[in-house]
Amino acid sequence: MFKKIMNFYLRYQNINLKISFILISLQLLHLYWLTTDVVLYRLTGTDYFGELSDFILLFIIIDYIEIPALVSGLIYYLFTIIYDKKEKEKKIKNTVLLILLAIQSIHIFWITDDVVYTTFVGSELIHMPEYFAWIAILIDYLELPVIYDLLKRIIKKEKEKKPN
Repeated sequence: MFKKIMNFYLRYQNINLKISFILISLQLLHLYWLTTDVVLYRLTGTDYFGELSDFILLFIIIDYIEIPALVSGLIYYLFTIIYDKKEKEKKIKNTVLLILLAIQSIHIFWITDDVVYTTFVGSELIHMPEYFAWIAILIDYLELPVIYDLLKRIIKKEKEKKPN
C-alpha cells in the first residue's frame, strides 16, 4: 500500500509541485495583510490596509488555506528528500526548507494570527508578552524562501520540458 502511494506521488510529482506552489503562494496575500494591517500599523500607527478591510473575509479564508498548503509543501519536500534521485545533492537545502515549513506548522498551533492581532490591539481576554507576537509574525515570513524555491523549481522543470 505504501509503495503504491509513493509511486503515485512520484508519477505526479510535477503536478504536486505546482499545487504546493499555488497553495503556499496564496499566503503572500496573508503576508500582505499581516504586514499592512498588523506590522506597519503597530510600527507607524498608520493603517495601510484601509480600503481592503472590506475583503477581510477573503484574507481569513486564505489564511485557512495555509493548513493544506503546509501539508502539501511538507509532503513535497519530504518526498523530494527521500525519493528524488535528482535532488539528492540538494538534501541540506531541501531539509532546511522542510524545517521552515514544519516551524510554520507548529506556529499554527502555538499562536494564531488572532492572538497576535489581539495582543497588539489589546484585549482583556488574551494577554501575552508582545515579543511572542513578534516571534509569531517572523515565523509567518518563513514561507517566503519556500515560495521562491518552489517557483524556481517550476521554472526549471518547464525549461526542461521545452526542446532546444
